[in-house]
Amino acid sequence: MVAILDFTYFALRYIPFWAIPLMLISMQFCYTFWIKDIRRVSYIFGGIAFICFLFLIYFFWRGSPGKSSQFLEQTIRTYEQN
Repeated sequence: MVAILDFTYFALRYIPFWAIPLMLISMQFCYTFWIKDIRRVSYIFGGIAFICFLFLIYFFWRGSPGKSSQFLEQTIRTYEQN
């Protein structure tokens, strides 16, 4: 359980370093499969790009790497106390 939380905190702390490249790659594949008229795969890649965009909005909304992972940690501690 601790290893999963450590990885999650790490992933939340460094969202821009993985979300921006993944979003750009997914958008390129979305466009490529849209042109090839393979809509289902295009929607999947578009969804991945949209999820990355939501993570980026969350990161900038929280304001910093420390605050983005701290929010999750506080939420988990509140859940464990109840």
